[in-house]
Amino acid sequence: MIELLAPVGSQKSFYSAINSGANAVYLGLSDFSARKNAENFNSDNINYFVSYAHALNVKVYLTVNTIIKDDEISDFLKTVATAYSAGVDAFILQDVFFAKVLKEKFSDIVLHLSTQGGVNEVGGAEIALREGFSRVILARETPIEEIEKITKIIETEVFVHGALCSCFSGHCYMSSFIGGNSGNRGLCKQPCRKEYQLESSKNSGEYAISLADLCLVDDLNRLIKAGVKSFKIEGRMRSPEYVGASVKLYRNALDGKPYSLGEVKRAFNRGDYTKGYVFGVDKNIISDKVQNHLGEKVGVVTKIKGQSLFTDRKNLKGDAFKIISNGKEVANAICEENGNVLKFKGNAKVGDELRITKDVSLLDAKAEHRKKVIKVNVFLDEQSKLCLESEGILVKSNEPIEKAKNCPTDRAEIVANLNKTDVYPFLVECEIKIENEYFIAKKVLNNLRSELYKKVFYKDVKPLKIPEHIINNRVNYERKYNCVILTDEYVETTPFDAFVLHPNDYDDLRGVNAILDKVNCDKFLFVPSFLPSESKKSVENLLPFFDGVYADGLSGIALSKKYDKKLICGVGLNAFNSIDILRLYEISDCVVSSVELATFERNSLPKTNLFTFGSIRLMEFIYCPFGKECKNCKRTNDFYRLTDKLGHSFKLRRYKIGKTCKFELYNEQILLSNREEMQFVNLIGVDKSLYDAFTLGDVGQIKAKSQVTMGNLKRGVF
Repeated sequence: MIELLAPVGSQKSFYSAINSGANAVYLGLSDFSARKNAENFNSDNINYFVSYAHALNVKVYLTVNTIIKDDEISDFLKTVATAYSAGVDAFILQDVFFAKVLKEKFSDIVLHLSTQGGVNEVGGAEIALREGFSRVILARETPIEEIEKITKIIETEVFVHGALCSCFSGHCYMSSFIGGNSGNRGLCKQPCRKEYQLESSKNSGEYAISLADLCLVDDLNRLIKAGVKSFKIEGRMRSPEYVGASVKLYRNALDGKPYSLGEVKRAFNRGDYTKGYVFGVDKNIISDKVQNHLGEKVGVVTKIKGQSLFTDRKNLKGDAFKIISNGKEVANAICEENGNVLKFKGNAKVGDELRITKDVSLLDAKAEHRKKVIKVNVFLDEQSKLCLESEGILVKSNEPIEKAKNCPTDRAEIVANLNKTDVYPFLVECEIKIENEYFIAKKVLNNLRSELYKKVFYKDVKPLKIPEHIINNRVNYERKYNCVILTDEYVETTPFDAFVLHPNDYDDLRGVNAILDKVNCDKFLFVPSFLPSESKKSVENLLPFFDGVYADGLSGIALSKKYDKKLICGVGLNAFNSIDILRLYEISDCVVSSVELATFERNSLPKTNLFTFGSIRLMEFIYCPFGKECKNCKRTNDFYRLTDKLGHSFKLRRYKIGKTCKFELYNEQILLSNREEMQFVNLIGVDKSLYDAFTLGDVGQIKAKSQVTMGNLKRGVF
């Protein structure tokens, strides 16, 4: 059976998802969830909600999909233990190298690797399987050809509906470097949804890197044929109405029933929809004109009089609308009385689009509550004690039941009592094997009923056992690379121990070799985190000329093992805690710590290479921000400029791999820290003379020529 997996960010959304037909839900507790600002659940109520879902044959997956600091490991294990005790069916984890620890602490725990893990090809999937995951939630950027291959290795879950991140899964640092709110810690401030202008772009909107919402409802059969087991809807920050509407949409599609996007559009719709990346990058992936909820087009403005406008449809009191002209929002309106007259603010004109963003009829719609049928047997035992039995669970009265002197308890009274199911989603069928000559006190029956239903309902709850974890940071590491330099060209500067090349064109074999001929140390090839087959072929053609791999994601680790190459575990792997670092040292020659660690946090960890100087990559784009005009594209520059509304600029780097363009967004400011042992330096887009000044300790010259920042080294991330 194909699983329909729904987002649950609140209790109302929980009921909405289940009553609308979800096979499984995913939710978070107060901490360690990638949607930390959702209402979420807690240790006091998780037992109830997991048991409620299980009663209706719905699975529950807990999101513990943030990166974890060393001083949080004990609390993290407590959170996992609490949900494990509640009977959660699986845990969604971002940190692939944390799996081993959880498997040791909870022997039968089921782990799903989060989309933040970035699995997009078979190499990453194989690593996930080896580390102990039974399912991977594929990166949204994964094409159908790779999905077909991965499903033969491990069970897959694919996003089919909801918001798309502008950056490749798990590699966005824009929010954390702007204000310390890390998307990898569940606190993303969504800077990609702000207004930007992109140099030389032909797009006419202000939201240059904001993506439309994903919708693959018309393509489910292609995904089923590819072997996908779970269809996931994004939206833990969305309303219960949105959750219910989107689940019903996909439930109907999967069941072969007629379906329509109308209700979903009215609940939430950002710039209509895109097919995203699965079947090739959709040309409509960018939603650059309208931000936030766009609603559904339901008519046009037919007449304007003062602050009132007239429409070609009958509206309900409380309905709300946006007025759209030439793709942009120009006004908003509300219906104050049933009819076709709306009060509005803005610059509406006759003929403008009328789009409903709040549909009162949708808010008032109530889905039928699902119930579980349980059979309750009522009888007396040999000692005449009242017994209630259901699903193998038996409860008995403390004292025998006596025959009635005057008014025996009627069967109808027993049935009525047992039909009081309180907070439990039960539909009761009774089988009463007691003759109508006994008197059963209401208190006795009430207490037994309450005891029975509680035991039946919570039967999957296990005793809570919180494991301890002793952090051992002592590791005998032989320092191999005191200084690692990442660049896109050869540099003549202070000697370094490892040279990492991130080519401008991975298919330019002659150009790459011309650079390598000048290098007199270990040479590493930068392997991007997104590596579908065409890109992997380009990388594999280059690898014979390199000593090792700089892995920006799991794909690089897989290639280093396949070709028996040295390995540097790069920034993109987010080595954030002792568990990560010690695990990575087992398979690599060098580990570069996460760019979201503060110096004081890093000092307590096993020694790693530290990013001390150079360009800070904030985002990776798998789509073309210029609109994918490949045939007519005449852009030859390697760098372009993205500018926000306040005039702050970012550098957009373009590089080619597998005959396609990929893009990286860099901070205008460069990272400037103290020189120390085991450094990592990124010279992409940096004047090389600044690095010379850095090696000489000439901070004044660096600040005179460029903007500098300490990044997260000083404060870390929240």
